[in-house]
Amino acid sequence: MSGASIAQGLRQNWWWLLVMGIVYVIAGFVAIGHPIMASYAVELVIGVILIVGGIISIIGSFFSGDWKRLLLIFISGILYLVVGYLLIKDPISGVVTLTLLLAAFLLVEGIFKIIHAFQMKPTPNWGWLLVSGIASLILGGLIYSEFPSSSTYILGLLVGIYFLINGFSMIMFSFAVKEPA
Repeated sequence: MSGASIAQGLRQNWWWLLVMGIVYVIAGFVAIGHPIMASYAVELVIGVILIVGGIISIIGSFFSGDWKRLLLIFISGILYLVVGYLLIKDPISGVVTLTLLLAAFLLVEGIFKIIHAFQMKPTPNWGWLLVSGIASLILGGLIYSEFPSSSTYILGLLVGIYFLINGFSMIMFSFAVKEPA
C-alpha cells in the first residue's frame, strides 16, 4: 500500500479518527476522575491477558517439536497462568505489585536513558533523550516516595493521562487529514 493510498483512505475516513479520539478523551477523563477504579481495571485486564497468554503458551508448547522447548514454553505458560490468577484473585495486592514494578521500571529506564543521552551527546537534539530520562527518574521517584499509598490510584491516573493525550492527538490528526471544504 502506497503512502498516497493510505493518505486517501485517511481523508475518506477522517471522522473515524475523530470519533475514536473523542472516545479516548472521554475514557481519559473518566479514568482521571476515578483513578482507583481505573487502576483496578488495568490490573484485572493484565491478569486476564496473562491467563490467556498462559493458556496459549501451554497449548503451543505441545507443538514445539522438541522436549526442551516444550518444557520451557510449558513452564512459562504455567507462570503466566499463576501470575494472572494471583492478580485476579487479589486485586489489591496486584495493584500494589504493579505500582512497585512501574516505579522500578521508570527509575531503571531513566538511568539508562540518561546514560544513553550522554553517549549520544555529539548528535543534534541529544538533550531530548536526557530530558526524557530525567522525567522518568522524577516520575519513578515520585511514585516510589508515595508508595504504597500511590498504588491505589497511580495506574489509573497514568492510563487516564495516556488516553487524554492519545485522544487529543487523534482528534487533531483527524482534522489534519480531512479534506478542505
